[in-house]
Amino acid sequence: MKITCTQENLSRALSSLERAIGKQAALPILSNFLLRVENGKLKLSSTNLEIGVTTYVNAKIEGNGEIAAPVRILSNFVGNLPNGEIVTMNIQGNTLSLESGGYNMSVRGLDPKDFPIIPEKKDGFSFVLPAQSLKTALQRISPCVSMNESRIELSGVNLLFNENEVCVAATDSFRLAEQIIQLPGAISHKEYDEFREQNPSLILPYITIQELTRVIVPETKEIIVTFEENQVFFDIEGVSIVSRIINGKYPDYKQILPKEFLYSAKLSHEDFLRAVRMANVFTSRANSEMEVSVFPEKGEICIIARSSDIGENKTVIQGEISGGEPLRILFNPRYMIDGLNSLSSDKILFSLNSPSTPAGLCMVNENDVIDQEYLYIAMPIRK
Repeated sequence: MKITCTQENLSRALSSLERAIGKQAALPILSNFLLRVENGKLKLSSTNLEIGVTTYVNAKIEGNGEIAAPVRILSNFVGNLPNGEIVTMNIQGNTLSLESGGYNMSVRGLDPKDFPIIPEKKDGFSFVLPAQSLKTALQRISPCVSMNESRIELSGVNLLFNENEVCVAATDSFRLAEQIIQLPGAISHKEYDEFREQNPSLILPYITIQELTRVIVPETKEIIVTFEENQVFFDIEGVSIVSRIINGKYPDYKQILPKEFLYSAKLSHEDFLRAVRMANVFTSRANSEMEVSVFPEKGEICIIARSSDIGENKTVIQGEISGGEPLRILFNPRYMIDGLNSLSSDKILFSLNSPSTPAGLCMVNENDVIDQEYLYIAMPIRK
């Protein structure tokens, strides 16, 4: 079989497959992608048995054939070819050859019959989400996903389905982030209500989140999301991703979200982030904490970090601060940096209650209005 396509299209397709390949030494077929012709188009697929990615490439095709070939070798080779080149591929038995201008290579593949079957969409419930809103939500909450697999439910991202919105959330027990995505008006509420009666919330694996944020590009407008039993399908303008759903019950995090705050401070995002970063320099693994003191009457927040090995740092920043008596509270600065990095506004709202209860971060827009759709919660260090 002979295939001719552009370097740009092939490189983009191979790049979208890389994260989904498996690393299990016992199953070498998972380090390969499946190349075959389907409906007159070149179909490329990869899987690690947790997620599967399929994409199509427009190409001139002569003959029939298929092969399982190492995706990373092909991706690196094609990605380093000059832009705008034409790539010609030939399959002969279990060997795949590529040629482009003065560049050529051949790799030995595996029997395509051994490649795992990637599930295909049937008749599950589908709806559309705005692509950029979903990508922003996933990027903001992903630092809060737990990397400790002892609690499997926290190693993913929770989707909570409400009447007119989807709440996307993640927590590792030390911090929590939630982003609300408004559902489009065109959704069938009867079908949606029936769906969420059976599935009030679902947990997606972290690797699925990583793949979605990589595949969604600035030009992507919509994503079709389809749920079927224990799987979810994402159709993203030529790329299809299928993922398992994590079995387990996500913690009822809404119960720990403070209903109100006694202290609130509108601060310069840049000033607060700079102060916390400076404090982080003066912490160590043995003492990873900073002291935050709030002085409502002075309109000041004082941030102090001390280390017997390094020294001491103190920063005072001004802001619009309301509350009662001065408050002193301890935080892990790295968790606070993650939260501040997820905010995109020039001004932010820093809210607190007591030295032992969660503190909140959210955005304040240019009209001095608080963004109600994104909230980052950080637990204080208790002593």
